[in-house]
Amino acid sequence: MIKILHKSELSNLEVNPKGVWYALGYSDPVQARPAIQKFFNQAMEKGSSLLEPAACYDIFPIARVTPFAVEVKGGIVFESQDLAKRFQGTRELAAFIVTIGPRLEEEVKQFFCSGNSGVGYILDTFGSVAVDVVAYKVRDVIQDYASSKGYQAMTYGSCIGKSCPAYTDCGGVMILWWSPGYGDFPTREQKKLFTLIDGSQIGVHLSESCMMTPRKSYACLLPIGPQLEKSHGKCDEGQKEWIKLGSLKPMK
Repeated sequence: MIKILHKSELSNLEVNPKGVWYALGYSDPVQARPAIQKFFNQAMEKGSSLLEPAACYDIFPIARVTPFAVEVKGGIVFESQDLAKRFQGTRELAAFIVTIGPRLEEEVKQFFCSGNSGVGYILDTFGSVAVDVVAYKVRDVIQDYASSKGYQAMTYGSCIGKSCPAYTDCGGVMILWWSPGYGDFPTREQKKLFTLIDGSQIGVHLSESCMMTPRKSYACLLPIGPQLEKSHGKCDEGQKEWIKLGSLKPMK
């Protein structure tokens, strides 16, 4: 049964300024011109008040995985060789949709229409990072479910979310999930994902061309199954120790 997470359940949503700077192409904010820093501060001050985060998700048993597709019980088949490789050895598929709502997008339009494209662009980037933060929180909820069954919500080359020592600093930026439109996973597969979970319950709708509204929304798939790999390494974010736990082995 689909689970809904609303704003009250996604409280304390914090968008790390460092993550926004990074998305803008600045590893060191000091490198930005004073005008850019001014625009940045305006966007950050405005952004948090415009967020209306919501998410929905459900878990489905996997019927079979072929070299080119993943099928869940009920007959829905996702066609992607990349996806199939990541789902080898898994038991369940988590499908989730996240959004930050339409308000930020509307404010971005207003900034561009008024000629203040600098703040508008940075605010739009803030929104993209904020959607990621919502997705991280949903991933943690799914991981709690997976742990209760002795499984891992598995990601490829990822951090372990809130259990990672660097999580509060990096925001889990190494997490990868699988969304239609990336790699060889075609955008048209969005329709199948929306067949599994109804995004309209959180205000997310799919057009005939498989584009979502509000625009700051994700539809994602995440594999769940037995832990396949444990390894230790360094996180690029601050060179802090991290643990890559339960991730699928890299593709060759």
